[in-house]
Amino acid sequence: MTEAQIQKFGEIQYLRGRLDELHKAFPTVLDLSRSRKLDMRIQKYYDKLKATDEMAYHLYLVERANRQHSKERSKKEMKVLLEDILEQINDPVLGGKILGQLDKY
Repeated sequence: MTEAQIQKFGEIQYLRGRLDELHKAFPTVLDLSRSRKLDMRIQKYYDKLKATDEMAYHLYLVERANRQHSKERSKKEMKVLLEDILEQINDPVLGGKILGQLDKY
């Protein structure tokens, strides 16, 4: 690898890591079309990633969508499991805790 390729790879890794950090810190920001300061900050890193390497940009978007889909699927499975457990227990304290968790899903 040439030094330019290594530098480009490092820049891509940095931008992807920064985007992951921002999305983790602010998980409710999914719609980048809104004109808030935070959205503009995230959009800035998306634009830099796209300018650095368009393929890496598109791969990041696919990876992010796959992660979101996987989380949603896991939440649905967990909700079903908690509902099954709730039907089979007799302890009211534990039942209340499980109901509290179910409200979050």
